[in-house]
Amino acid sequence: MKKIRLLPAFVTLLAGAITSITLYFLNVDTLFTLLILLAVLIVFYVLGVIAMKIIMDCPPKPEEESVEEEEESQEENPDKEEEKSGQKK
Repeated sequence: MKKIRLLPAFVTLLAGAITSITLYFLNVDTLFTLLILLAVLIVFYVLGVIAMKIIMDCPPKPEEESVEEEEESQEENPDKEEEKSGQKK
């Protein structure tokens, strides 16, 4: 979930870079380029925040949670897994 919080910044920076490079190669006036860039950054930041909210509001799949929990418990307690396998033999 921590990586999802970076989504608006990533989308904004990517859109800004594409806009800047495109307008540079099109030889657009500097003041006009800055105005367009400001508008693009604002629009894509808002879109990124909306996308982040939608993604965070979706409930996680229960299957993924149980698999992740099992993997975490195995990583935290490898001795218990060995004991269990030793008892089964």
